[in-house]
Amino acid sequence: MFVMKNHVTELDDPRLESNKNNYYTIVNDIKEKCKYYKIINYNELDNVTNEEMEIVVADNPDIFAMRIALANRYFDEVNYSKALPHFMYVAENSDEIELKSYALAQIGWMVYESGNKEVAINYFDESLTINPNSLISKSYLGVLYLQQAETEDLGMKLITDLLLLDSLSDEDRNFLKEIVSTYEN
Repeated sequence: MFVMKNHVTELDDPRLESNKNNYYTIVNDIKEKCKYYKIINYNELDNVTNEEMEIVVADNPDIFAMRIALANRYFDEVNYSKALPHFMYVAENSDEIELKSYALAQIGWMVYESGNKEVAINYFDESLTINPNSLISKSYLGVLYLQQAETEDLGMKLITDLLLLDSLSDEDRNFLKEIVSTYEN
């Protein structure tokens, strides 16, 4: 057990257990990395566990970039019950347009995956109201629309327009091309 600021945290991670004297060094290192990234580059946090990130976020709730990075880890694992509170906190508390918009888009996708298309669209629309250039919101909305016969043309247009952008990463471009290919066949 490691006592920290009036609460006790179980340390399941042996790396943190062996470094508990260096806890603040680890925390400061994570904070430094977060300073320079609006949405954390996963490679920068490869050696930081979810448990370590949870500890830092618990003590520093307004480290929005770290919350997004942690929520994305849970999102990628389809552990939406752990991802949702972090995305909600960012959406409700961050003043950074990109982070708030991104969090709303991720919430929207989780809502869509749970079967509530109308509420998901509301989240995507809110994300796009905050940041009309949100590639992730437009991508999610395009995919959602493609899956419905009555909005398939709108979905194809959204995704085709995204594919014309230079700012789209190769990974995202390939993913969207694969989606278009699936629906064209």
